[in-house]
Amino acid sequence: MTHIHPFRLFVFLLLCCTRVITFAQSDSYQTIPESLRGYWQYKTENVSDWNGPLIGENFVEALYTVFQVEQMEKKTDGSYLFHLRNQNGNKMDFRFTPISEDSAIIFYQGWKEPKHCVRKQIPDHTEMLTPTTLPDIIYKKWVEGLSGNVIYEFTRDGKFIYDGKTWDIVSAGHFLNKEYRLLAKNGERYKLLYLSFPFPNSMKVAAELQNETVFPIATSRPEVYTITGCWVNQATGEWTIGFFENFAVYQCRFWDYESIQIKKDETVVKLKNNTTRLTLSLKHKNRASCNIAFGKDNPQKYILCNGKHLPDYPLTDTTPFIDNGYRTDSVTLTGYLRNPPSSRPFDVSIPDMITGKEEKYQTDIDSLGRFTLRFPVLNSHNVFIDWGRTTIWSAVEPGETYFLYVDYAQQQKLFMGKKARVLNELLSHEGLRESLDYNEEQKRSNLECLHKTQERLHRQLEFRKKTLQEHSLLSDKYRYYTEQELRYDAASTLMQRRFSVDRNKQEHLEDEFMNYINSVFYPHPVHPYTLLRGYNSFMRDYIGYIDDTTPSSNSLTLTPQNMERLYFAFEAEGKVRLSEEEKNALRSFSKYQEEIEKLQIAKADSATIKAYTKEQETVIKPQIEIIEQLIARDGLLNEYMTGQMYVNAINNSMAIIDSLQMDKDLREILKTKCYYEVLQYTHKELPDSLISKFKKEVTNPSLQSYVLVQQQKYDKVSHKTIEHPESLMPNAPLEGITDGEQLFRKIIEPYKGKVIYLDIWGTWCGPCKDMMQYAGNIKNLFAGKEVVFLYLCNHSTDKSWKNIIKEYGLTSKSSVHYNLPDKQQSAIEKYLGVHSFPTYMLIDKEGNIVNRKAPRPTMENQLLNAVYKELEK
Repeated sequence: MTHIHPFRLFVFLLLCCTRVITFAQSDSYQTIPESLRGYWQYKTENVSDWNGPLIGENFVEALYTVFQVEQMEKKTDGSYLFHLRNQNGNKMDFRFTPISEDSAIIFYQGWKEPKHCVRKQIPDHTEMLTPTTLPDIIYKKWVEGLSGNVIYEFTRDGKFIYDGKTWDIVSAGHFLNKEYRLLAKNGERYKLLYLSFPFPNSMKVAAELQNETVFPIATSRPEVYTITGCWVNQATGEWTIGFFENFAVYQCRFWDYESIQIKKDETVVKLKNNTTRLTLSLKHKNRASCNIAFGKDNPQKYILCNGKHLPDYPLTDTTPFIDNGYRTDSVTLTGYLRNPPSSRPFDVSIPDMITGKEEKYQTDIDSLGRFTLRFPVLNSHNVFIDWGRTTIWSAVEPGETYFLYVDYAQQQKLFMGKKARVLNELLSHEGLRESLDYNEEQKRSNLECLHKTQERLHRQLEFRKKTLQEHSLLSDKYRYYTEQELRYDAASTLMQRRFSVDRNKQEHLEDEFMNYINSVFYPHPVHPYTLLRGYNSFMRDYIGYIDDTTPSSNSLTLTPQNMERLYFAFEAEGKVRLSEEEKNALRSFSKYQEEIEKLQIAKADSATIKAYTKEQETVIKPQIEIIEQLIARDGLLNEYMTGQMYVNAINNSMAIIDSLQMDKDLREILKTKCYYEVLQYTHKELPDSLISKFKKEVTNPSLQSYVLVQQQKYDKVSHKTIEHPESLMPNAPLEGITDGEQLFRKIIEPYKGKVIYLDIWGTWCGPCKDMMQYAGNIKNLFAGKEVVFLYLCNHSTDKSWKNIIKEYGLTSKSSVHYNLPDKQQSAIEKYLGVHSFPTYMLIDKEGNIVNRKAPRPTMENQLLNAVYKELEK
């Protein structure tokens, strides 16, 4: 018997397992067999996700990037192992295991598990095009920014020029009607390009996992590139004029080019804005500086702004922020967004001191990226500009016009305007930001929080001091705004500690804590009061804390005698029709209470009073049950008592505001806020007596309008007819049911076979009402589907309930509303485990609760998937 040497056996086995195949290849890259080439795709959750590679002549695609094949090995199991490298030098291994002619298993280095793919003649969701039938917009020269340098040139013979090389477009497709995908070849190299048009006047090019935005060359005026850019007056530091491909910006307005003439040492530009003409003369020293003469004015020196923001202004500025006495005015913001990441409307949010909300104003952006937005302000005001895209936090002054220029590719942000200096300074010198860990803050005691806040404020003020030393010409507005912003950011954080004390136990914040507040912050308010959101937040919580810790002098008591008087008055006013049984019950209960009071006046002992109540128990108990049914039937008494409660709340707040030391303007602002909040909380008009009182206490017309406009709105809503009144369900069929589960099952019983989206809310709940504005969109998503929208309202008066339903248009053929008596609503909430408002749940066709934390109306995609999952069962 012949023995095989162990080394020879190892070599033999190795040769059996792996075989390096030599295929026909180019000088640099190996050629992939045609049987492996094509679009190999697998299933993904989202249609827009990458779903498999394109395998070509000598490359394999991986996550939108071309990797050329350096080496290829065929295994004895029929699989192929590719050693790949992309143009950046990154290496990757890729294994391809054929199962059948059009089926395979693929595995990339770094993947957790392989994927099963099928070969497609045409990629999913793609319309195939030819290299010569791309949209006309692509066939042109594309330049980088305002430089005029050509980056890409696409030609109608199916080629494009990039980095001095000509590439042949091998294939092209339109993916999901939003992106053009090109495969191009230059010699042996391949490249994938993804072209999209997020904005009409620019093209986004993605290649090798890098994005760049390019612009069509200004073919009508290529000479414009000799002057393009934002020019800053060297003497004043102001951004005075901007030249762009299609227009110029001057005096916060857009100007069209009439002509651009380039002479030996001078460029003459003629502009027009409607009927106004302007001639400029530019004499360049170099590309970054020149002398500009506007019309017949003497030329002045200008420099090109190449930084993200304007350089420091060269002059001092001691002017304060405008204080117009809190008379509503407007601000105009015009602008140009270049290379924007989205074409959504431009918006500005105003933190309103009266409404307590960030009031949003928005406008559309035109095809060139331009917009004009005019919005109201009460005085000099904190503003949030285009949050989430441009994201600027600044301050504007009433009656002013500003121009905003943003180049998202270059990350450049500039303001133009007579009062634009402080906006530019705030962009250039943002200050020291320290984010708070609110979970950690909650663990600290009040005094620990105080000391940590004092330390943080000290650090921030020291950083600001250093900034002012390094930039000594920063304006007085910048100095005032940044100091007050830091102070009242700290103050508003501290006053949030009001929620750490239990007012029911008559707890208070520590003396050291409140002494600091009362000495450092309250006596030194911001002027104007609307300038900073932090001051608004501080005053809201400061007044709220005093209200929480001040005993109410207006208690609300309802005696049986008062109840009798009220119900007979309701009947006289035509608000209710009482049966004889109900009248007798009211009289009996009132007389019963009178007898007890007589015994108390006569100083009868407790045994005598107890004996009387025992004697009357069998008589009075049925009467009380009748009265309870009356109260639950129409909600009139609850409506009246709630109204009285708000009258008392207003009176308490007015007394607190009057007791504090402040000027007339702040007093009227706070009183207006109080009345406005009651209107928003109840969503119904105030009594005429309260409106008359308000007009006497607040004389400023702009402040008055906040309340009077809302009063008119809710008066109109009250008289509005409810559409689809059948959506409002009667409580009568549920009378006598006290078990939460039984109630819930009775309510949803008619909708078996349908998916139910349950909304548990209250008229008193701000977040609940915020969500209501999205209800219409959600209903439209499921129009014609077997979906029911069930609303259960918590502890709300009948009028407020109906007013909110009318205000937000919450009725429809698929909507169901209940406003149950408190005991029944509480029983349902206990059964469902409701602990917060609003609460959303999803109930399947069989009546099972499948999601106790269903997506909110704002979460459209998640809600869409969750509901359709149940519909398709």
